[in-house]
Amino acid sequence: MPLEQSAFQFWRESRAARPTAANDLAGGGGDGHPPGMETEVALLKQRADQSDQRLARIEDKLDRIGEVLHQMPTKATVWTALGTGGGIALAILGIFVAILAYLQDQHGSPAAPPAPGITLNLPAWPTPPAAAPAPAPVPRP
Repeated sequence: MPLEQSAFQFWRESRAARPTAANDLAGGGGDGHPPGMETEVALLKQRADQSDQRLARIEDKLDRIGEVLHQMPTKATVWTALGTGGGIALAILGIFVAILAYLQDQHGSPAAPPAPGITLNLPAWPTPPAAAPAPAPVPRP
């Protein structure tokens, strides 16, 4: 049984065992405190010490949470890192494509024949019909 419970139980039992007149404030020659007050004060001191310990643990946890939050990156830092990484990735991709293009040119493969020109098949240009031959002159008799 914890100390707090045992002290509280002792206080209840001792208070119940005394006559009601003794439980009232001492009149005249006493110290002016009801009996068992020392037990109550001891309980209050114990509870205050426990509360101090709990508050110290809570403050410690809050300090650790604050440190972790302080070390976390901000939005600006994250976007800067993403932009830098994206730029580096694009630069590497560009270099890779340039190297491949250079190697393809160095391979010595014959150049592809030029694409054939456009051929238009148009109907013949319309020409005017040939003139009828002039009639032969009729001989006169």
